[in-house]
Amino acid sequence: MMLLGVTHSARALAPNEAEDLADLTAVFIYLKYDCGYTQIPDREIERAIVYFAKSNKWDLGNYNSNKMSKLNKESYDDLKGIPLAQDFKCQSLARDSLGLFAYVK
Repeated sequence: MMLLGVTHSARALAPNEAEDLADLTAVFIYLKYDCGYTQIPDREIERAIVYFAKSNKWDLGNYNSNKMSKLNKESYDDLKGIPLAQDFKCQSLARDSLGLFAYVK
């Protein structure tokens, strides 16, 4: 998943920030496509990621980079590979992350 239209010139994401955003992106994509939360629009996922980054005062100037796309895929693959029952994994991820949408306006 790519964020569109995000441009800032201050500085690029630090490696740990990029990994955190990739992990968050992976969680939302996993919930949407692997857990049946198909009603979550991609735009809302993008807004939640932007909100999370801005609340941490992170710059998203390089979020659309090829490196970020690779990190997103790696995080998603890692998440898929966690050996937990699908229902348990989905419930845990939903409980711990869907609340972020309540803060996004």
